[in-house]
Amino acid sequence: MSGIDKAVVLAAGLGNRISAVARDVPKPLLPLSGERGSSPTFLDWHFRALERAGCKEAYFVGNARTFGTPLPSSKTMQAAWILNPTEDVSTSGSGHSTWFAWKSEHRILDGRSRVVLMDADVLYDPRAFDVLAAHPSPRSKTLVCTEFRNTQEEVLVFADPATPEVPRYHGKGMLETPMTASVRCVGEATGILLWEPGDHDALARVTEWVVRYSTAKARSEHEDITQRMMLADRMHVAGLGPDVPFMECDTPDEYEVLTRDMYPRLRATLGF
Repeated sequence: MSGIDKAVVLAAGLGNRISAVARDVPKPLLPLSGERGSSPTFLDWHFRALERAGCKEAYFVGNARTFGTPLPSSKTMQAAWILNPTEDVSTSGSGHSTWFAWKSEHRILDGRSRVVLMDADVLYDPRAFDVLAAHPSPRSKTLVCTEFRNTQEEVLVFADPATPEVPRYHGKGMLETPMTASVRCVGEATGILLWEPGDHDALARVTEWVVRYSTAKARSEHEDITQRMMLADRMHVAGLGPDVPFMECDTPDEYEVLTRDMYPRLRATLGF
């Protein structure tokens, strides 16, 4: 079984929380150096990291503002945009964008490929994909940072103490509540998933249910889909240690840290 066959990068979000520094630039297209108009952007980073991981097909789900942005060229990886056509993007979550990806003409969930699904607003050591793709198994995987902060902002992952490799649920603000009294926090969710071929049918059906029938419907995030796959006992944890840096970027303060510290630390890993 190969490492990673296909990938879907979710790049249709609003990025309202970072708008003070992003101004008119969609968050996935922000430069990692902080220098306006420079490259690489978040999308450039994902493209090269996936190419390095041996991915053969990469799909970027965009909205009216990001869709069609020129992508880097590659001799080994095909790439294309998929449009989330929702006019009011505030009514469409990343779970909805995931639904558009699965429904697209590209037949991403083919029952044969290992498929990555991920947010666009993250920066990481490219070795994160090596960790995610290691040890193939029937269960799909959620990539989890094993070191985490006890805040209300991070999506934390919980498992039974006896089986810490099998996540039961994840969410924000759950630590030190009755909901987690009998379980163990195994880390912070990165928003990066690997869907194994045997889960493709279940994943497509769960995505359909989330978008059509869950409380949030089209506003659902792709984490809502992951939660249902956890409930279906389909998931394993892939642990990302502190030696493989990872960072999510939601706010101006986080973007400052990313441009000042994280990107200079990592840029050479992909030759930028």
